Amino acid sequence: MLEVLVTYDKELLIYLNNLGELRFDTFWIFVTNFVYWIPLLLFIFYRIFKKFSKPQAKYIISYGLFILFFSLAIVELTKIGVERIRPCNDPTVAPFLNIIIQPTNFTFFSGHATVSFALTTFLFLMVRKTLPRIRFLYIWPLLFAYSRLYFGVHYPVDIFVGMIVGILVGIAFHRFCNARIVKLRIY
Repeated sequence: MLEVLVTYDKELLIYLNNLGELRFDTFWIFVTNFVYWIPLLLFIFYRIFKKFSKPQAKYIISYGLFILFFSLAIVELTKIGVERIRPCNDPTVAPFLNIIIQPTNFTFFSGHATVSFALTTFLFLMVRKTLPRIRFLYIWPLLFAYSRLYFGVHYPVDIFVGMIVGILVGIAFHRFCNARIVKLRIY
């Protein structure tokens, strides 16, 4: 059963990866680099400071930044424990992929998917009533995660598990942060 899942995972990656075209490489290189998303996050943090009291805004943003490091730590510890080779480095898959970047660390599960979905879910849950357009922020993790398939550096299962873990981390931090804000009476 596991072998069948792994085979489907590889076949789906090869299919998705080969949908890409050379003319879109620059766009996907831009999308996959976290640095280029920083202005968007700074804008959202600015909006939070404008719409919430200073103590509330500081609390929400502090938790948001902590989520980045927390979820990345989970990913890196899991990668070390699982040691699944990246598809771009797997001799049974790599010849069938369009490889543009080739990281050498392990693949399971996607840090891009985990971190972006954790932060987006947390921010969405915390500010959705005050900033209803925050739901559009989910475009970021979807593009960010797909870019990893485009480059052949993650299998679809890596992305899916990263999304699930990220969403769960975002929900957990929302509950914890909300409880703290209510307890401190700053909400």
